[in-house]
Amino acid sequence: MPESFEMFRYFDHLRARWRVIAAACGAAVGLAFLVGLLMPSEYTATARVMIEPPAGTDPRVLMAVSPIYIESLKSYELLASGDRLFLDALDHFKLPHSGSVEQLKNSVLKVAIPRNTKVLEISATLRDPGQAQALALFIAQQTVTLTREVSMRTENDLLANARRQWEDARARVERAERAWAQIAGEPASAAPDHMAKVDAVQAEREAARDSLTAAEKHLEEEQSMTGDRGDRLSVIDPGVVPARPSRPNIPLMLLAAILVALAGSLLYVTFEFNYRLERSAVPRPVAPLARVKSLND
Repeated sequence: MPESFEMFRYFDHLRARWRVIAAACGAAVGLAFLVGLLMPSEYTATARVMIEPPAGTDPRVLMAVSPIYIESLKSYELLASGDRLFLDALDHFKLPHSGSVEQLKNSVLKVAIPRNTKVLEISATLRDPGQAQALALFIAQQTVTLTREVSMRTENDLLANARRQWEDARARVERAERAWAQIAGEPASAAPDHMAKVDAVQAEREAARDSLTAAEKHLEEEQSMTGDRGDRLSVIDPGVVPARPSRPNIPLMLLAAILVALAGSLLYVTFEFNYRLERSAVPRPVAPLARVKSLND
């Protein structure tokens, strides 16, 4: 019963102090609204890039390694959010910047691949909505271009390596053929060393031919895979010029202000109630009995 009684007294105290709570919430809402109006508006535009696996990839194999493949796509996040690409974008649009480039990039650029998707989302936030959309699209296009260049360099290196192997194998065959022609032109001899030399030259000739056949096959494979080895990136959504600012989010600011003011005012009223409760529980001093009798007389 005492606890229930104290709870009822607490609720009565809250009802009596509702003006304090309402005033705190009203002041917080007004202040948050004023701050939101004074803050400069910023707009966010988003461009999207589709990442397709290499041409000719077996879908069953891709499904089997799907978690690994999806995890590997995060490398494109690092590419799109690189400092060099961001600096190129700043120079391209002549955007003013001072201080740390990393801090500016964190406030302007956001790159992410939504979970279980193959879509790269590139978002740019600026005060000018047109520039925000242009910046997001520029970084998306540059990401596609850089990916193709890296893939092309890799393919060129592999193709050049295959050609070198084919040229080395062909030169080996030519040496073996010359050696075979030379030994074939020598008079036949029954000497053991002559027969061993013939066998060695013939074995080298066959090995060189086999090496040339393997090198030719490898070169043909590399040539046939040109352009189909790396992931294929393409801009599927250039984004639109945003019509509404993304920051400041005034409704969210007002909600946060109400919650903070409500929590603070409830804490104050609760502290006030406990303080009054403690004061009422302190015993008051009682006058001595003799003094009370003298007062009565």
